[in-house]
Amino acid sequence: MKQKDLKIGMSVRIAEGHSSGNGGRIGYVVKKGKFKSYDGLLEIEGAKIDIQEPLLVLVEAEHLEGVKKEDLPKGWAEYDL
Repeated sequence: MKQKDLKIGMSVRIAEGHSSGNGGRIGYVVKKGKFKSYDGLLEIEGAKIDIQEPLLVLVEAEHLEGVKKEDLPKGWAEYDL
């Protein structure tokens, strides 16, 4: 996926085998842009992804693919606890 195609709130899947150890996980884009890695050695152009864990994952744009969010049946709702 290209950086310009990323949108805040968009559902994405992290590519299998990604170096973050979260390959195959689905989350949503919280912020996009250029970020320093947690150790400060690398600059990553991509997005911060919320994968419903107590941390945000930094992922390069080319390691993300858009995912269509499944619609819930009428009368159902989804909540994050």
